[in-house]
Amino acid sequence: MNADTLLKALRPDQVPSLRRAPFDAATLREAERIVEHVRSGGEDALRACAERFDGLDRGSSLVIEPSSLKHAAEALPIEDRRILERTAERIRRFAEAQRAALRDFELVSDVGGGDITMGQRVLPLSVVGCYAPGGRYPLPSSVLMTAVTARAAGVPNVIVASPRPTTAT
Repeated sequence: MNADTLLKALRPDQVPSLRRAPFDAATLREAERIVEHVRSGGEDALRACAERFDGLDRGSSLVIEPSSLKHAAEALPIEDRRILERTAERIRRFAEAQRAALRDFELVSDVGGGDITMGQRVLPLSVVGCYAPGGRYPLPSSVLMTAVTARAAGVPNVIVASPRPTTAT
């Protein structure tokens, strides 16, 4: 097999014709309908969606309290818990080093006649929402990579959302 069969040269005017919508129109309309339902209906609508799509038991809390999270962590097999804690520490250390590499700066430029000041300020967000896949295939790595990194960045309020949270490992 030669390179001509693997790679096809295209002119710039040919590229847009290859683009496809990431979702079909019906899926996008349904997603928009659900988002609008939750936006207008608030917590009651969110609860209805969680019951419909995620199997949330009627009347169950939408929020898992910190004491329940602590209990779930303590119930993990010790080796699994150690792996998660060690991984979280590695991610935290890397994220802190990455944050330390970023810095605020200002630059005064007189290009084009007249001084202008340009710069960068690195500030954490006040709230971050993280998604934790749940159900049959929970991915604790998603929580570690998003929530631990957000905390290391200095975000004071980190919220984790998950469909069908489970203690399964």
